[in-house]
Amino acid sequence: MGSLFGKKKNKNQEITSQDRAVLELKVQRDNLTRSRKKIEFVIDKETEIAKQCLRAKKRKQALLALRRKKWQEQTLEKVEKMLTNVEEMTQSIEFKQMEQKVFDSLKSGKDALQQLNKMMSVEEVEQLMEENEEAMSYQNEIQELLAGQLTQEDEEDVLKELDEIIEMAQDEKEINMPKVPTKNPKKKQSLDEEEEATTSSEEEIEKEKEKKKTKVKHKKVAEMI
Repeated sequence: MGSLFGKKKNKNQEITSQDRAVLELKVQRDNLTRSRKKIEFVIDKETEIAKQCLRAKKRKQALLALRRKKWQEQTLEKVEKMLTNVEEMTQSIEFKQMEQKVFDSLKSGKDALQQLNKMMSVEEVEQLMEENEEAMSYQNEIQELLAGQLTQEDEEDVLKELDEIIEMAQDEKEINMPKVPTKNPKKKQSLDEEEEATTSSEEEIEKEKEKKKTKVKHKKVAEMI
């Protein structure tokens, strides 16, 4: 992949002229910042001196301190302008460096994309897609054969044959529905058996009664004798 995206960057990169310029500007910025703080300190000091002179009723010394203060304020204004220019220049250079890095990255990406596009042409992609489609179609045919699926034409033939069989059966009167029995023979047989059992039970009861009556008569006859 290194050949696609360019050579690997060396960790110890050389310092460019832009890097030196930014470094020098930052050094000057730090120097100007220190100078501004020093001038601000002097301005505060001259203000305090002028107040002390006025309290001591030394008008000339107070005016002299205020003049020095005014000169320091003018110097401070110049320093602040230079500091602003330095900061703006530093930011501009750093922003341009960032733009250059982005441009280089885009250029590397474009080159890599072009090389990748050369590896596969439109014709090759189309051919691959056609081959995949043919392979999928062949696989589907195999699955249909293995699953025993019928085509639409086969289904139509089956339905047609069914209609022909029905017509032939109606013509020859071969379709006869079985008659539903009106009575259940098993049920009738069980009822007859139950009725017969009931009759025999009644007869046995009557015989027992007769036997008892006969015994009672014989007993009475025996007592009379």
